[in-house]
Amino acid sequence: MLLLDLASCGPIVRRAPFPQRPDSVMVGAFVGPFEGRVVDTDTDQPIADVVVGCSWSFSRGLGNTAQETVRSAETRTDVDGRYRVAPLSQFPQGLSTRLSSFSLLVYKKGYVAYRHDRMFGCSARGAAEHPWRAERSAQDMTARTSSDCKRRRRRTFSQLNNQVRLSRWSPELSHAEHLLFIGTAPPVLAASRWEVTEAVAELGGRRRLTPLSAALDPVTPSTAPATGLDASVLLSSDDVRTTTGYTGAFSEGRLAGERSAIYDTFHLRAVDLPERYDVALRLWRLADDELTAKYEEVMGKLEGARQNDEIADRSFSVQQGEILGLGFIDRASGAMVLITCGKGQCASIDSLTKLTRKVQNNLRRLPPLKGERGPLPEAQPESETPQEDEE
Repeated sequence: MLLLDLASCGPIVRRAPFPQRPDSVMVGAFVGPFEGRVVDTDTDQPIADVVVGCSWSFSRGLGNTAQETVRSAETRTDVDGRYRVAPLSQFPQGLSTRLSSFSLLVYKKGYVAYRHDRMFGCSARGAAEHPWRAERSAQDMTARTSSDCKRRRRRTFSQLNNQVRLSRWSPELSHAEHLLFIGTAPPVLAASRWEVTEAVAELGGRRRLTPLSAALDPVTPSTAPATGLDASVLLSSDDVRTTTGYTGAFSEGRLAGERSAIYDTFHLRAVDLPERYDVALRLWRLADDELTAKYEEVMGKLEGARQNDEIADRSFSVQQGEILGLGFIDRASGAMVLITCGKGQCASIDSLTKLTRKVQNNLRRLPPLKGERGPLPEAQPESETPQEDEE
């Protein structure tokens, strides 16, 4: 009789890593229910008719386990963007049966899908095949497998009162990578079927828009020792906030690629937001002829770049999908700078121009080029400038 009772026991369900509510320390439950609201990241407006699906996978056995069954549930958001997924009620039986995986997915055509456990951009295939990844910091590029996924883990999901912020799709993104991110969970399989055609064409060689970062930066993580050149002195998070009105947090780092005595980068990554809210800066320090050559080289690599000469000695602007870019050279400081900013942060080229002018004003913080005397500190009045003795 005891053996029969044990055989009819439900599955083993491990402790959930997410809270029950955003403001609670109570641990959530994998079995549900799940409730929340879906809004547009840019407008904060609710999104109706969004597919929200849960999938539970169960395995059986001790040691060598085998998949037992999969349970799924699906719903759609109402006009207020709210969803509710009922708790799982049917469980497979067996003493060694356990919940092996769980996934909550939110999907709407025209948006980047949402997963409860991680954000889009975490892929073992790496940045070389994901156009947005090269815009992330060198630290993020160090490992492109499971450890990378841990850094991209979503930490804001809650079982109840969850807020889902969907970002609009951008032409730089890969449908093939997106389908890998979504997986084969039954609730969103039908809704995402249209992407298969796009992914096949993409993998068959159809040209996608080349992002600014992919045209400029190697995908190999930087291993070079620190140099005296520091691009971070040219731009601060406060500079960005006062220009764009952004109120969120940034994490600071560098882009992928080798640093050197003449090249450095700085990256402000918007915390818990997609890359279109990031700001990146690239800095070259070169002599005059080399500076001009580098300017022409970079502008030539960026499709659609147009010279406008609005900043410093020469400048160009470029827009590719959701990324805006502005590059300029300042011969007095021997510097060339390229700033890239996502449209979520810089709504127009005008806002990026204002941000670029702040960077231009901060060029005085750079040390003089080797062999040059360099300018006097800006705060020193002209009358106090030391005069050379006349012979």
